[in-house]
Amino acid sequence: MAFKPISLKKYLKIHLNSNPSMKEATVKKALKDALKTYKDGKRCSCGNDIWVIGAAFVGNKCFTCITGESYPTDDYELKDAIKKRPSTAGRKHIDEIPPKKIAGFFDDDGYEVNLDLIKNLLYV
Repeated sequence: MAFKPISLKKYLKIHLNSNPSMKEATVKKALKDALKTYKDGKRCSCGNDIWVIGAAFVGNKCFTCITGESYPTDDYELKDAIKKRPSTAGRKHIDEIPPKKIAGFFDDDGYEVNLDLIKNLLYV
């Protein structure tokens, strides 16, 4: 799974419905500040990109450091903070493989790397 992209306007509406005591201007400013921090290249102390929606409320941390979960499942992230990445269709995530069957190489996002598809750059 991956983040569900959402616009700032739509996320504000959802957030304020769930947290009616919060002021819209305060939440909007926190999200915009976190988005700017993300775009400026600030990373979590573990080295991953910050999760803008979470970072707006708990500091500049990634999804895993904030939630303790390996990867997002149906969690929102602002559209402007979602990187365009190669498709992971057909690739297994390390969390979907039984621990005794884990073998091989995985990318930073936890997806299997097919070594047959990587060009041999040593002989170029």
